[in-house]
Amino acid sequence: MNADNIKVNIKRFFSNPNTLTFLLVIALIVAVYFVYSYMVNRAVKPASIPYALQKITSKKEITKDMVQNVKISGTFITQTGRGLIQNSRSLYGKYVAEGYQIPEKSFFYTEQLVDEKTAEKTPVADAPDGYTVFDLDVDFHSTYGCSIMPGNYIDLYFKATDDDFIMFGKFVESLKVTKVVDKDGNDVFALEDDVKQPKPSKLYFIVPREYNDLLRKALLISSNNIEIIPVPRNAGYSENPKETEIVNDEIKDFILSKSVYLAG
Repeated sequence: MNADNIKVNIKRFFSNPNTLTFLLVIALIVAVYFVYSYMVNRAVKPASIPYALQKITSKKEITKDMVQNVKISGTFITQTGRGLIQNSRSLYGKYVAEGYQIPEKSFFYTEQLVDEKTAEKTPVADAPDGYTVFDLDVDFHSTYGCSIMPGNYIDLYFKATDDDFIMFGKFVESLKVTKVVDKDGNDVFALEDDVKQPKPSKLYFIVPREYNDLLRKALLISSNNIEIIPVPRNAGYSENPKETEIVNDEIKDFILSKSVYLAG
């Protein structure tokens, strides 16, 4: 068979539709195999992930002696989703965000970390123009076992009693908690391990000034028969907060009827 015949046969072979279909199928199988192999290797290949050697409390700086690395499968990283810190060097010099704690032997996530400037902020510093800080006296029980945390959105209920008369209802809706402190002003979520049961004394909120005036008027009417009661909601309420607003005009009118504001 001469060279011309060989070329003709090769040309016929590749011009045959069945041959082309066969080759395309083979190419697709090979491509799927390599893609699958890559994904499997990536999933099972171990990666070095930093974790906390000790409990790190709110507003604490993260240093090298607090962190160690452990090798875990890539499957865990894929299942965990976004936010998992995979490089220990990116942790050093960061601070634990207010309202968060990093448990011992726990991994780190981006939402738990802030820079030094953010960590040092106070509730007042965060208040925009036209807003101010309102603080509400609470205790362990009224915060539902200290389960109300910074970042939570809660409702404030109003209760007034006078002999046989009781007024009760939701007053302010979707109010963000900015800080929870004990009687000494310490952030209860930044206390060390030796504090077995934190004792919250105040909740802090950032509210429009007119809300602050109204809430303080309510508390000044009479400490014996007026209560502002914090009521927590579920996680979805905080993840998708509504606009903060006063939702009961009857309670508002009652407070205004019992008070006079003297501008100074």
